[in-house]
Amino acid sequence: MNTATVKKLPIWSTRSALWRNLRIGSGLVLFAYVCVHFSNHALGLYSAELMTSVGDWLKPIKRTLLVSIILYGALLIHFSLALASIALRTNLKMPTRDWMQLLSGLAIPFLLSGHVIGTRYASSFYGLVDGYTYVLLSTFVFAPFSGVLDVLGLLAAWIHGCVGMHMWARFKAWYSPNFMQVSLVIAAVLPVLSLAGYLSAAREIAPLASDGEFLEAYYARLNIPDDSIWAMLADDKQWANMALIAAIGVALAAFFIGVLWRQRHKLIEIDYLDGSITRQRMGPTLLEISKRGGIGHANVCGGRGRCSTCRVRVLENAVDLPPASPEEARVLSRVRAPEDVRLACQIRPQGNMKVMRILPAETSLENALDVEPFATGTERLVTVMFADLRNFTATSEAKLPFDVVYLINQFSNAMGQAVETNGGRIDKFLGDGFMALFGVEGDAESGARNALAASAAMLTALNALNERLAGDLETPLRIGVGLHAGTVILGEMGYGTARRLTALGDTVNVASRLESATKTLKCTVCVSQDTTNLAGYMPDESRLQSISVRGKRTKIPVYGVSHPDELGSKPRPIVQKGKHDVVNS
Repeated sequence: MNTATVKKLPIWSTRSALWRNLRIGSGLVLFAYVCVHFSNHALGLYSAELMTSVGDWLKPIKRTLLVSIILYGALLIHFSLALASIALRTNLKMPTRDWMQLLSGLAIPFLLSGHVIGTRYASSFYGLVDGYTYVLLSTFVFAPFSGVLDVLGLLAAWIHGCVGMHMWARFKAWYSPNFMQVSLVIAAVLPVLSLAGYLSAAREIAPLASDGEFLEAYYARLNIPDDSIWAMLADDKQWANMALIAAIGVALAAFFIGVLWRQRHKLIEIDYLDGSITRQRMGPTLLEISKRGGIGHANVCGGRGRCSTCRVRVLENAVDLPPASPEEARVLSRVRAPEDVRLACQIRPQGNMKVMRILPAETSLENALDVEPFATGTERLVTVMFADLRNFTATSEAKLPFDVVYLINQFSNAMGQAVETNGGRIDKFLGDGFMALFGVEGDAESGARNALAASAAMLTALNALNERLAGDLETPLRIGVGLHAGTVILGEMGYGTARRLTALGDTVNVASRLESATKTLKCTVCVSQDTTNLAGYMPDESRLQSISVRGKRTKIPVYGVSHPDELGSKPRPIVQKGKHDVVNS
């Protein structure tokens, strides 16, 4: 296990927890505001009156002091962090996705400055009484170009927000493939409905601009002293845009000054164990140095310190590296990395180094996610089943090879159907046995119940198979089944066409041992108490016994039965603590 001293990152570091939390928190606030805005616009599909009524009802809520502090504080924080990240960058080499995020984010304030100044700013500093009628007439009758800018600004905000939300949520357990698909549909449909509603409302309001009485009442409601207010607002917008340009200019100037400052420092040499050598300026992370030097380097999470695929063994180092940050130390401890192993995306070489990349360079987020959602590995509470034919070696010795193959195929087909019909997933066939997973999709409790149901279906299918092959079998086929629930690592593993979803972890080992234990317990199905707890079953306690399992210090409580029905046919109600009843043995 890595025992490197944990060093707290300075708050100005772009990798610090404070920096990350401020960026994510402010982004969530702004994205929520845009969602409310778009939803309000969509009401225009029904009528302009409904859209304006809801908008007028929301306006005093959105303009309370507390909401204003949260909203504009989030805006200031998010924009300031974006500028600071530009200033602190070591280069401008970024993936297309990051460029899209950056450019759309910088474009938003320029595109929407006229809208903000003409509404909230004009209301606060000039006393203008704004509303949706005012906005619709301004953008579609009196100043159509400003309407185009508003639409582009909202679309830029939506794209920026959707990409940011995806990047934040993609490693979350709740961000499942189904949830991702629903989110994609919403991301595509909501702006379309919003724009359509906005245009529909404008078509209702625009004709009123030719009604003299309406315009007289309209200008009276605006509460403007004279037309000079529009010139003053135009000047204020120009000053605001100049301030934005100046802020971006300062960030870019800081970036180029940083580049020039780093160029004055000597080159450092990174020697890779496979013979590759690159010489780069000091400052970037080791992963960035590898990319600049054209040297392949695994980085499944994109160099964000959320995986361990970029880790390297430091063989030689001219200057000691700083201690690991809390995030890096947590990842290294998780994979039980030795002390000389570090994450390439987190260390910044201060001198010449010789390193060994531990994982193949082909490992990347793009090719990993092309396979399945589990390509990068995830923890999941599942039920693992191991099943094996009893004394099949003796049975097969008296048969021709092709007959053995036929018998195995018949057995595999019958068992596979029983497993899949009950929501299971065959992990692999192991000659005359197999391993199956339950709860990979759906909740863990249903997976445990499905595993018990599949066991019963397998015994029924095996009896039917014995009857059908009675004339060809000297003795009926018998089976042993082991079931254990616990946390596993699910991931796509293998090579080429042999790559497939499988599970790793102690839970798998225990399930295999329970299948073997059916021989000594003289039972057909050996079920751990963890499995029955998760499934909601309350079997007869007299059947409970504890057995020793190789590799485990403590005994495992199990139920050894000839048929799953002996555990009780009615599950007890699942309580909230059900998941925590499962011991991740």
